[in-house]
Amino acid sequence: MAKYSLLREEARRAWRELRGSELSAGRTAVAVAIGLFIGSQPIFGCHTPLVLLLCLWFRLDAAIAWVAANISNPLFAPALLTAEVQVGAYLRTGRWLRLHEKMSWAQALSDFPEYMFLGAPVVGLALAALGGGVIFAVVALKRRRAPSLQSSRMEPYRLPGDAPPWVHAVERVAGRYSPPEGATPAQRTRFHYVRFKLLGDPVARLIADIAGDRPGALGEVLDIGTGAGQLPILLLELERAARARGFDWDRAKIEDARRAAGGGSGAALPRSSDSPGAQRAAQAAPPLDAEFWCADAREAELGTADTVLLIDLLHYFRVEEQDAILRRAAAAVRPGGRLLVREADTERGLRSSITLLEERVFTALRFNRGERVRFRPAREIAALLEQLGFACEMRPAWGKTPFSNVLIVGSRAQR
Repeated sequence: MAKYSLLREEARRAWRELRGSELSAGRTAVAVAIGLFIGSQPIFGCHTPLVLLLCLWFRLDAAIAWVAANISNPLFAPALLTAEVQVGAYLRTGRWLRLHEKMSWAQALSDFPEYMFLGAPVVGLALAALGGGVIFAVVALKRRRAPSLQSSRMEPYRLPGDAPPWVHAVERVAGRYSPPEGATPAQRTRFHYVRFKLLGDPVARLIADIAGDRPGALGEVLDIGTGAGQLPILLLELERAARARGFDWDRAKIEDARRAAGGGSGAALPRSSDSPGAQRAAQAAPPLDAEFWCADAREAELGTADTVLLIDLLHYFRVEEQDAILRRAAAAVRPGGRLLVREADTERGLRSSITLLEERVFTALRFNRGERVRFRPAREIAALLEQLGFACEMRPAWGKTPFSNVLIVGSRAQR
C-alpha cells in the first residue's frame, strides 16, 4: 500500500469538492449551462475562476462546467465571436452586419467590441438553454435505461485510516464546524479554514506537545482571544486539556465555537467498508467540556487556569493595554502552570516585515477584527513576565512559514 501523503490526500479532497454533491440530470444540466454561458462571454482569463466560484458555491460539478466553458477554445472561438457580433449588431441597429462590405479599421475597432459585449449574453443564454436541455435529456434517458445508475449522490471525501493521529484529530475538530452533507457555503469555508489553520500553523502542535502527551497534561486551559475556538477544542480532542474556556469579542466566531464544542452538526455515520480509523473519525462528535463567551480581553473576568493562552492577540492593542492584558493573564495562571504567548517578533529582519504586512492587510479587510496592529520585540514581553515571577523560554513558532512568530513559554513555579 502507498504510504500516506498529505499532498496526495489534499488533491483527492479538492477533486471531490470540485465534483459537487450529486450528478442528477438536473444538476448536471445546470453545470453545463453555467459553463456554456460563462465560456461564451468575452472576459478571457476569467472563465475558470467564475466557473469554480459558482460551482463550489452551489455544489455543482465544476469539472463538467469547466469543460463546457471551453467552448471559447481556438477551434470554436471564430464562429462564436462572429455570432455574438452579429446578434449585438442586430440588437443595436436592427439589421445584420454585411461582413462582405468594406469597413474601416477605425469603425471596426469602435463598433465590434460594443456589438460583441451586447450580443454575448444573448448567445450565451441560447447556448446554455440548448446545451443544458440536451444534457438533461441524455442523462435522464441513460438513467432510465440503466437502473444501476439511478443513484446520483456522490460519497463525501473520507480521510484514510492510515493517516497520522494528528491529522485525524484535526479532521474531527474541523468536522464539528460543518456537516458532511447539506453544509452551507459558510460552513464549508469554516471547515476548510479550521483544517488549514490547525495543519498549517505550527503553534498548534507546539502547544499540544508543550507538556507532553499524557491525558490532561495541560490541565484546565483558558484561551484569551480564542476566535472560533479551534485550538482549545483540538486540545480537548487530543485529551491534552482536562477542560477548556475561551472568549473573543467577535460574536459570530464565538457562536461557531459554541456549536462546535456542543458536537457541531454531527459527522456522517461510518460505513461497514470503512477502516476502523475512518469509522472512529466518522462517528458523531460528542459534546466537550468547554465554555465560550463573548468579551473584551481588557475587561473580561478570567478566573484561574493551569494553562493560559494568548495567541496572536496582543498586537491589536496599544502597548500599555498589552502590558495590562499580560498582567491579568499572568495573575490567572495557577501555581505550577504556564502562560503561552505567541506574537511576531519585530527583531527578525525580513520575517518581521512580512508579518506586519500580512496582519495589516487582513485587519484592513476586517478578517482580523483588531483595532490596530502594534507589534513589539518579543524580549520586552518576556522581560515583563519575568518581572511577574515567570521563568521564560522563547521558541521559534514560524515552522515553514515566512513569518516571525515566536512562542514565549512562561512557567510559574509551584508554591
